[in-house]
Amino acid sequence: MASGDRTSDGSGPGDSDGDSGGDADRTVRLRRASRWVPLALALALALVVALLAAGAGLRGIIDRPPGDGSVDAGFARDMSAHHAQAVQMAMVEFRGGADATQRGVAADVALTQQREIGIMSAWLTQWGLPQVSTDPPMRWMRSVHLDHDSSGHGGAATDAVRMPGMATSTELSQLAGASGRELDALFLTLMIRHHRGGITMAQEAAARAEEPDVRALARAMVINQAAEIEQMQADLRAMGVPPA
Repeated sequence: MASGDRTSDGSGPGDSDGDSGGDADRTVRLRRASRWVPLALALALALVVALLAAGAGLRGIIDRPPGDGSVDAGFARDMSAHHAQAVQMAMVEFRGGADATQRGVAADVALTQQREIGIMSAWLTQWGLPQVSTDPPMRWMRSVHLDHDSSGHGGAATDAVRMPGMATSTELSQLAGASGRELDALFLTLMIRHHRGGITMAQEAAARAEEPDVRALARAMVINQAAEIEQMQADLRAMGVPPA
């Protein structure tokens, strides 16, 4: 009866040995698996570090500021100089023009372009670049006809390169010496030409600059100055002056 009880309970020596064997197998498997945990964690950590390093490297490439010879830097410097002459001419008209409307136009030109000079100057500072370059202007443009101010040495190689639309020193003297209605007409004529040259420069920057902010400002210049040219031409016609 006792042996029957043991058999019915399923607690014989054979069953005890089987349980021991199963526990041993599970222990071996757990030990093997535990060996992989640190290795898997190490591999995962290495992958994360590699991805972060790759991301940092990519950000370094993407966020790298424009170089000294870039379109962005060339445009910022040359357009600042171009704008400075527009401000100079606008202030002459603002102080001595006969027509109140044209004096208002001159004030708007001066304020707008002086503000844009400040923006472009801040870019150059942010990029760690000097405000001016010792290189000749307009080297950043692929193809543009550059005039030379012949007021110096009769076309010698030392003459200053004049950017598109820039007034000559003779024209600036004429503007400074004009007054009344003559000043209004000359201001509009010179500013229309000046805007056309600025549009040529801005179009190239809008197409080729690296920085989105540079391209956006250049596009805005094209749109705004084209609209101003159209209005100035209408003003010249109203004054009975041939279009520029």
